[in-house]
Amino acid sequence: MLRSTRQGSQDNRAALASKPIKTGPRVYAEIRRMAMDYRFKPNERINEVELAARLNVSRSPIREALQRLVTEGLITFQTNRGFFCRGFDVEEVVNLSDVRIVLEERSVRLAIQRATDEDLAALVDWWAKTMARADAFSSAELTARDEEFHIRIARLSGNSELARMLEGINTRIHFVRKIEVEKHRRLSTTYTEHADIARAMVARDADRAARLMHDHISISVADAMSTVREGLARIYVDADQI
Repeated sequence: MLRSTRQGSQDNRAALASKPIKTGPRVYAEIRRMAMDYRFKPNERINEVELAARLNVSRSPIREALQRLVTEGLITFQTNRGFFCRGFDVEEVVNLSDVRIVLEERSVRLAIQRATDEDLAALVDWWAKTMARADAFSSAELTARDEEFHIRIARLSGNSELARMLEGINTRIHFVRKIEVEKHRRLSTTYTEHADIARAMVARDADRAARLMHDHISISVADAMSTVREGLARIYVDADQI
């Protein structure tokens, strides 16, 4: 009996050792991606026990990750009720778009003032290479490069706080951006608009670059309503297929 128990313990240790160990940062990254892509339904209460079982970890790193995501605006917390997925509605999309316009226009103007000619030329060159390979990219990859284009400009502004704030906005509107990229992919507008913005920056034409950026990222209430409707359809269809 003792040998059997000892052997069982050894087998359990071996089984645990064979499973990949998820560290706190990895758990946070996984849940963050789930929240960004609305793998939780809007306003749905997040079951920590089920999530811990799904990710094969204890509740401690789950709770730590969720608390961190609350500060990023991806998750909400209600006292005595727990953690919830954030909502997904037209007002939020429009409000975040308004804030993004202010940040992006300022980024363009500061980058034109502070970036070197080489830095601006590199932006044009990088986007030209991205356009040349666009047909080979998935929508997710194109979304990532679309986000990177805007973050590169923010970093060229020389204002690290501005870049950090824009990254936070991008995180919250990632799902919306992915839908927009797929729509624009059919129209090919994202490629040309980015190129026009970058060329205006190389020419040091701040007014034109800012105007192009405003037109590129602004979203009407009608467009926001259309995007939200499409987004909600995807969220619930994808959830039913899991």
